Amino acid sequence: MATVISRSALPPASRGRISVFGTAIAVIIFYMIALPKGGIKVGGVPLTIGYAFTPLLALLAMARGRGLSLPVDRLLALVPAVALALWSALVVHINGAESTGSLISYFVSVLYLPFFGLITFSPLLLDDRRHLVERAFVWAIRFIVVYGIFLFFFKQVTGRWIEIPYVTVNVADVGQLDDKLIQRGSFFKLISTYNNGNIFGVCVMLMAPLYCLLEEKRILRAALYVALFLTLSRTAWIGMALLFALRSFGRGVRPSTILYLLVSSAIAVVILSFTVTAMGRDMSFLWDRNLGGRIAQLDVLSDMRIIPYEVFTSLPEIAYLGAIRYFGIPGFFLFIAYLGVVPAILWLEGVPALSLTPAAACQQGLLIYMVIACSDAAFGFIPVMMVFWMIAGMGLWYAHHQARLEGLARATSD
Repeated sequence: MATVISRSALPPASRGRISVFGTAIAVIIFYMIALPKGGIKVGGVPLTIGYAFTPLLALLAMARGRGLSLPVDRLLALVPAVALALWSALVVHINGAESTGSLISYFVSVLYLPFFGLITFSPLLLDDRRHLVERAFVWAIRFIVVYGIFLFFFKQVTGRWIEIPYVTVNVADVGQLDDKLIQRGSFFKLISTYNNGNIFGVCVMLMAPLYCLLEEKRILRAALYVALFLTLSRTAWIGMALLFALRSFGRGVRPSTILYLLVSSAIAVVILSFTVTAMGRDMSFLWDRNLGGRIAQLDVLSDMRIIPYEVFTSLPEIAYLGAIRYFGIPGFFLFIAYLGVVPAILWLEGVPALSLTPAAACQQGLLIYMVIACSDAAFGFIPVMMVFWMIAGMGLWYAHHQARLEGLARATSD
């Protein structure tokens, strides 16, 4: 789509400046993904180093041009975010909020992070630094996957966590990881540096399709699936099944694909049966009628309003029901638009979800999140929406880049 605000490139930088600039970008991206929880809390509100890096990374990206470049599709992607923020602000003004910290977290997720992701992971950064960004992205996921598997077994064997204040854990949470609902029977969930199995699973599912496309080592792609499995999270398991299916069908829908999925599903059921038994559960754990304690959230469907009377606390695990509860029917539709606008734009721009291209991989990650948000969105928790909008921004860039390459190929063939 056409550019709304033009950008002219700066003169070529010297080798020294490029080296320092590139190193800063790589370190920041790696840190934000690999070490998202380190920081402090002020009044119960987490202030993490990873989030503190976001404006710096945005400024570094904008330093690549004399002006801000926002294609039309990125502006369109911001419309639901702004609309949801305005409607939410109106409803909160009427009903109030229980916690300032939760309110800040909500509006950071709804309004600030879309601007960050769509401005930063754009032509400003990716036109010149695509491979640098991809390498930092891949190495960050390698780190959280390998470290997560190591920490999982370290905890089972020693009964202790490895906690590095300000780096792998918020200083206010030191010694309190066991209180974060991460135990399944005698096992503890894989949490890596995300301090929570569900949050780790949700974030990795957003990044996994693109990572699996960029990762050249098969053993490390397999390690990602192992890490997701060891989260012992039903939400992560659902996402893992969706990831496996999308990647399988992305290679083409053939009888061999169907057979492969059936055999893999049978093996998965056997592994799951052994796993839930080891956790002291039975197979009913996989289809808990109580929805893991979330069944009460469905009560909001019996009393849906335009403007509800609920004081805002935070969006619950089933984020769509939370949007209805706190922001009414308009908030529900705005929330769906907020999550679905970029996948929809990518589809309109000709990106098929069932393919193995970088743009499609980003689209798949966003779509998987929309599905698992029916179980546990972890919407207000660091760094879920930061990762979501990073992937969204990269997906739009990949779509344009792919279109440019196809255009050049056609021009060359003519």
